[in-house]
Amino acid sequence: MKSNLQNLAFKKESAYVTRSVIFSRIDAKSFYEHVLRNSHIDKGQLYIASDAIGKEFKNLLCEGHSVEVPGIGTFRFGVKAKAAATAEEAGAGKVYRRRIIYTPTTEIKAILKAVELTSNVVESNTDTPAGDGE
Repeated sequence: MKSNLQNLAFKKESAYVTRSVIFSRIDAKSFYEHVLRNSHIDKGQLYIASDAIGKEFKNLLCEGHSVEVPGIGTFRFGVKAKAAATAEEAGAGKVYRRRIIYTPTTEIKAILKAVELTSNVVESNTDTPAGDGE
């Protein structure tokens, strides 16, 4: 965890904001290497299966289905929309963000709950634009 002093425009004050720190990024090739080390799957079969799973996953989500991935959780299409005063004003025109909503399995929720969190407070110059420094 990392906490930085940031300007909060909506409150017109500064406050410490805590965020998670990403340990590293695992690209697809590295992910496949991990899977291959931990399974008895042939490399070609893994690539073919993951390609088919990825295509079907995208198709089902875009068709409006909620998709359960065993051991991982459930994914579904969602939107964020501005509120409207009347039913006539509401609808697709008010949507400002499309997103995928992920609900982890109870096992993953339990693992996340058990993760030990440590903090590292980092002083920031509030005059520095976001993205500069650490």
